[in-house]
Amino acid sequence: MANNQLFQEELGRIISSARIHKCIRAVLVTTLDREHAINLVKEVTVKGEIPLYHFTSASRRRYRNDRKAFETCGGGCQDPAELLRHVTEVRGGGVIIIEDFLGHLQDKNGDRNARTQVNLMLSSESKVDGTVIVFIEPPESECYIPSILADRFRRLDVSMPRADELEAIAREEIAATCHANKKLIDIEVIKEWSRRISSGLVGLTQSASRDALRDVLANEPTDFSSAEKMLSLRKASQLSRDLSMNMLDSSNGQLPIGLDYLYEYIRINRQRIGTMRDDRAKAILLMGPPGTGKTMLARAIGQTLTLPVIEFRISALMNSYLGETERRFEQAFAVLDAMAPTIVFIDEIEKAFGGQGGENDGGTMMRCTGRLLSWLSDSKAPNFIVATANNVKRMGEIGLTMTRRGRFDRNFFVDFPSKEARKLIFSNLLKPLVENTSEILERLADMTAHFSGADIKSVVDDAENRAGYLKEELNIKHLEYEIERSRLRVESLYDEFRELREHAKLIAEPAGPGGE
Repeated sequence: MANNQLFQEELGRIISSARIHKCIRAVLVTTLDREHAINLVKEVTVKGEIPLYHFTSASRRRYRNDRKAFETCGGGCQDPAELLRHVTEVRGGGVIIIEDFLGHLQDKNGDRNARTQVNLMLSSESKVDGTVIVFIEPPESECYIPSILADRFRRLDVSMPRADELEAIAREEIAATCHANKKLIDIEVIKEWSRRISSGLVGLTQSASRDALRDVLANEPTDFSSAEKMLSLRKASQLSRDLSMNMLDSSNGQLPIGLDYLYEYIRINRQRIGTMRDDRAKAILLMGPPGTGKTMLARAIGQTLTLPVIEFRISALMNSYLGETERRFEQAFAVLDAMAPTIVFIDEIEKAFGGQGGENDGGTMMRCTGRLLSWLSDSKAPNFIVATANNVKRMGEIGLTMTRRGRFDRNFFVDFPSKEARKLIFSNLLKPLVENTSEILERLADMTAHFSGADIKSVVDDAENRAGYLKEELNIKHLEYEIERSRLRVESLYDEFRELREHAKLIAEPAGPGGE
């Protein structure tokens, strides 16, 4: 709610300034929730008794406060420059909303006449009764502002609704649905279920949230448990389909073995994670070969801190939607900020930048890289980022920029488990399968230097399957067979990461005790 108030206060100041100095001002309102943005602008103008207009290619409308609705006051116009000339014809000043217009102003493929018209309108020599043009656009449209006008636009953001706003919407919709169906329900029950249900709405606009609530309550207005489940499934499906995000189940998250130093960091900084404190912990980068428990760690952190874990597959977002990449990136960042506090898990972050900078994407990858870096540094939302990288050097200079302080609080190198860690991993895996495991743990740990936790689990699973096929009890013979069968691949993988291991000594700290 505070963000909405700041938005309205700033817009109110710009309107007052335009009226005092009798000029035209341009405001870029970036948002994914257009209806909410228009309502916020409407509240400012109604409170200040300022005329409000909405111009589109289809019609020109003026808001009638006495009727609480827009009414047509002129025809639309397909020509961008002509539409802007209609703005100068407005007498008495006011606020004029124009949507999806900045594409006409861009330097490369825009309308030269429209650019010239805007330049003339914003000139200090242009005297009018005081007009503010509010351009409502998606977040990625800021790049369309022509360079000659870049300093004449004031940018304001209308963020996605947060949980408290969605909880208020849920209360309204539950009460309205129960009333419409003549269902009596206690106000405390409405409050409790509104709080629970709102988590399934985070990431949706206000309009979409109302639609979703009405859908899930349509058949059974008081079956809130089913509504909660349906909203969760709907949300998970939308995040995966549209934004390459997965909600990871952290209910049974187990801390991977051997990462003692990293756990200590989490314990020490627990109170700084997922909070709005100025000194909040923001992110950690985990470098190292695959199979060393980095994904498991993200789940475990979520369980330890009782925060949801979201896997953000940046490379899929880039590569699957080339052409729409920037729009989806901005939408993803807005959704993640709205869902805060969460654990945001970005696996193999270097893959997102493997093809950046090419000539065929029109600079999209480079812009998205820069936007990701700025989001990691500047986002005020209390998310905690857990990113992994198997090859930081693959990113070139981006890798050095990525690993500097300010974006990640700490860089850890997660190596293959030490001998003591391997003994404990084997112990946990074999305890249900083999009696007197203590007799074979030393031998198994000695044989599996350079094996990852995932490799060890694969050895145990394959040995168990082999013993079952031979109709024998699982024993060290089966385990040794699988270890030797895996050795060539394991050693090749270990050699592949020698360079990263040496590089990490310069820019990272070990996640746990070393040793073979």
